[in-house]
Amino acid sequence: MSRPAIALMRKDLRITRVLWAPMAFSYGVFLLMLMENIWVYAAAAACLAFVAAATALGIDEYYKAEPFLAALPGTRRALVMGRYLAWGVVTTACLGLFFAFTALIPAGFGERAPHLATLISVKGAAIFLAGTVLAGLVFLPFHFRFGFWRGMGLFTATGFVLSIIALNAAAILVPTEAFGADSASSVPGALASTGRGLRALAWTIDSYLDKPPIVGTAAVVLTLLVYLSYRLSLIFYRNRDL
Repeated sequence: MSRPAIALMRKDLRITRVLWAPMAFSYGVFLLMLMENIWVYAAAAACLAFVAAATALGIDEYYKAEPFLAALPGTRRALVMGRYLAWGVVTTACLGLFFAFTALIPAGFGERAPHLATLISVKGAAIFLAGTVLAGLVFLPFHFRFGFWRGMGLFTATGFVLSIIALNAAAILVPTEAFGADSASSVPGALASTGRGLRALAWTIDSYLDKPPIVGTAAVVLTLLVYLSYRLSLIFYRNRDL
């Protein structure tokens, strides 16, 4: 791990430091609004963590800092590595906030959030990290290939399409009796199967994500995905004309 990469990571963290307290407060407020459904709660936490991690990139885009940073001593490899390190630090901090708020909210609103305590576990961490880390690993290659805004647009469109495909596949692969009959049958076409896919995904996570062999396998797969994402980002950024 090179010193330029660490310096660039520290730069990303410094330029966002005035936003840490407001973002932490907003994080808690949004989670408090969604505490009655643990799946919406966890999804919102992952989305907010993604926004927090992407903030430094948006600030650099606003001030057109990317060409200047690429011209500094060091290599583009160091800049890519620094971005990944900063993303990891922010994601880890958001995981800490996620656990902290998930522990505090039931203390004051226990009757309205009876199931939140189940997220303070390996399963809860896995759910959170699956959303935040996977989103970051997909977004960063788009960012290094196309820039911030264009990359964000393409990432959003691609992620939406892939999510629909994956959820419809889950609705087919997971036995129907595993997540029960639902009222989504009254919804036409792909919307019904997507709804069933969401329930199938929730059932799969509840059933398997706290088992040590599954967690270990997921950690290995995630490590490989980090390496693949980093290599793609490096290739794209080296060939990109700033």
